[in-house]
Amino acid sequence: MSIEERTVAEITVRWPQATAVLDAHGIDTERAGAQTLQDAATAQGVAAVQVVRELEAIGVTEETPAHAETVVDVRGMVPRDRHPRIFATFDGLPVGGALTLVNDHDPKPLFYQMQAERPGQIAWEPQEEGPERWVIRIARVA
Repeated sequence: MSIEERTVAEITVRWPQATAVLDAHGIDTERAGAQTLQDAATAQGVAAVQVVRELEAIGVTEETPAHAETVVDVRGMVPRDRHPRIFATFDGLPVGGALTLVNDHDPKPLFYQMQAERPGQIAWEPQEEGPERWVIRIARVA
C-alpha cells in the first residue's frame, strides 16, 4: 500500500512525526482522519505528491518501521475529542504496543473508562504526575 492510499489516521498513528507536515498543509488530522492522504490533500488544494515528498524527507516511508510507541498529546485538543482519539490510537496498537499519553490534568476518568471498556487489555504506567503535565504510558497487554 502506498502512503497516498493510507488514511490520515493510519499515517499519524504509525508515524507521529507526520502530523507536523500534514498540519503545515492544512490537513486537519482529526477531521480528515478517515480520508486517504490523496483525498485529504486534494480537499486542501495540495498535490499529494508534494506532501509525500515532504513526508519522505522526515523519514515517513513504507520501508520505515512503525514506531513502537506513539505519543498522543491531547493538551491542545478540544476536550470532547480527547477520549475518542486516545481510544482510536489504543485500538490501533498491536498486543505489546504502547502509547504515551500527555495530558494537562490527571487522567483518572480515562483510566476508569478504559478499564470498563477494554477490560484486561491495558497496563497503566504513570511516568509524570502533575501539577502542570501528566504523562502516562498505556500498553496493550491483550
